[in-house]
Amino acid sequence: MRLLLRISLFSVALAGSAAADLIEKDVSRLKLRPQAYVRGDVVTLSDVLNFTRADPRLSAEIGDEPVAAELIAPTETEITHDQVVRRLEELGVNLSRILVSGALSCHVTLEPAQAEMLPGEAADEAPLIRARSYEAGATTLADVLRARIEDELASAGGTVEIEFERAGQEFLELTTPPFDFSIRGDRGRKLGLREFNITLRRDGRVQRTVRIGARAKLVKQVLVAAKPLNIGAYVRRESLDYATRIFTSGHDLGINYPEQIIGQRVKKFVPVGQMIHVDDLKVVDLVRRSQPVTVVGSVSGGDSVSIRITGDALDSGGYGDTIRVRLGDSRENYREVRGVVSGVGTVRLADGGL
Repeated sequence: MRLLLRISLFSVALAGSAAADLIEKDVSRLKLRPQAYVRGDVVTLSDVLNFTRADPRLSAEIGDEPVAAELIAPTETEITHDQVVRRLEELGVNLSRILVSGALSCHVTLEPAQAEMLPGEAADEAPLIRARSYEAGATTLADVLRARIEDELASAGGTVEIEFERAGQEFLELTTPPFDFSIRGDRGRKLGLREFNITLRRDGRVQRTVRIGARAKLVKQVLVAAKPLNIGAYVRRESLDYATRIFTSGHDLGINYPEQIIGQRVKKFVPVGQMIHVDDLKVVDLVRRSQPVTVVGSVSGGDSVSIRITGDALDSGGYGDTIRVRLGDSRENYREVRGVVSGVGTVRLADGGL
């Protein structure tokens, strides 16, 4: 059995139950994104980290702190797990209360910042305006709407860009407190032009109801064909590459990770540079019954120690399927576990499954 140690928080190696004992219930969990899209020349912690499972105060305190600066857009850069941890140390964050997990590095694509509208420009020359930035701690109606749309698209990955219609600008700048906002919108549509009906209240009394229009775009990296994918061929890692795409509808948001499609069979020709769609491929078993598989998991109770061992598949399955795996090479140490197929010949167990 081979132990692969991945240290997230601690500067010393942890093993077995000792790692579990150090993971407390009130630990803030930050997740490093695999990719990010940034406008401007500064990459902040909130650009590369997901703060969803962290203390809400943490995002407000350090989210806008730079982790890379003085970059010249357009460009691309990598922000590693170690860089993030070092930056947290520099900011004086109590690392005994923080767990950084997720990707080993975040691939960041930087584009030039869009020029801001100058006072006096005609409305017909710029019918849409970008949501403004406000001082830390202020919660505007624009902030609330932006957070709502970003939450709805969080599972898709990438970066959400939101532009508001000029007609609602005076209401977008209202803050809470003193106002309260009751928002109703089209939950079926996540991208493109959206409309929200907002009831404004102050001191418990309804002031008025307004309509706010917003245009939402998703910018993310998706898998494209690095080489022509011919019908009948099997998808290999060297046949794939990443490219940035902008989505204005939620019909097909592309494929995020190579592991989702490596080993699948091509049923529609895909030329070089074209985004790969699920319908282009035929799902095949990535794990076959009675064949050896690599089992990846972590020590029970913690996720600072990763374990990779070999077992025998008791079921066949495609990506995302749950199958049974037999561990051990004799009756004395025989053990049956369940895991999810995560790649060709690879099964991942839930945290604490080993």
